Amino acid sequence: MTPTRSLVESALLAGLAVILFLAAQFLPFVGAAFSLLAPAPLVILGLRHDARKASLGLAIATMLVAVFLGPLSSLFFFLGFGVLGVGLGFLAKRLSTGVEVMMYGILVSLTSKLLLMVIAARVTGINPFQLDSVEVQAMVDRIFSFYESAGMSRDSLTSVREQFAQAIAVLPVIFPTILTMAAALDCYLSYTVSGFVLKRVGGMHLPPLPPFSRWRFPKSVFGALVASILLSLLGSSSGGWNIALRIGTNVRMLVNFLFLFQGLSLLWYFLEKGAGAFRGVGRFFRTLVIIVVVLVPILSTAVVMAGIADMWLDLRTRFRRNGTQ
Repeated sequence: MTPTRSLVESALLAGLAVILFLAAQFLPFVGAAFSLLAPAPLVILGLRHDARKASLGLAIATMLVAVFLGPLSSLFFFLGFGVLGVGLGFLAKRLSTGVEVMMYGILVSLTSKLLLMVIAARVTGINPFQLDSVEVQAMVDRIFSFYESAGMSRDSLTSVREQFAQAIAVLPVIFPTILTMAAALDCYLSYTVSGFVLKRVGGMHLPPLPPFSRWRFPKSVFGALVASILLSLLGSSSGGWNIALRIGTNVRMLVNFLFLFQGLSLLWYFLEKGAGAFRGVGRFFRTLVIIVVVLVPILSTAVVMAGIADMWLDLRTRFRRNGTQ
């Protein structure tokens, strides 16, 4: 590819990313779909061009967003879409497996979101990692005053108000977990949608991810679980939300998410290839089952326990050896 053609293609891909981002901001209902498609041109940009041209294209796209929507929106585009999109393309060109690309991509996504949070805190004065208790209480009072004015009984709102206030108070503590899961979900969706687009375009591809029925996490996750329990015990002995208790709580929540995903993967495997009446059920029914399991607490707890057992015992391999596949 000649330098001129490479430069023109970079500009066109950057312009397409801007158009999709603008559509996501202005079009109701279908805007979410465009927001999923917006990183795809940037992934192609990072995949087809070197770092210098990809960075130049991203800079042009960011300036265009600033012209149409202002500097804050351009910053959101750059850190929320641009860095991750170009980064995934850059990583896919240099790494051989989809898992490696995803792991490094999650780090890129998390770093960019942390920078976005820091800048947003500077601009707005609101630090999501440390909310002001007076402001939080005032917000809770305003919310429940509205419900009381709408005719709801004060007595019926008292317990709900206490639970809501407690949840809001814990939110800054678990915000690192929320941010990490958001970064992982963002990276996965960007990678999956971009891979689908590249298959339709032809000529390029992203390293494939293993099917969901084959997702497994290493046994070293149990080490993180033990460390989180020890940190939580150490932190709770001194009282208050100290640094040890905060780290232990967030690590334990992340480990529980890994156990949940392992259990859901196991369930998907048996619905797809296991034995019994539900063997080989369609994708729609499998997806419906997964949604129900996630939404029903007792079922999600059972799946977490199954994920722990599978991580330790590798149940899928054992069933395959018994000839149930």
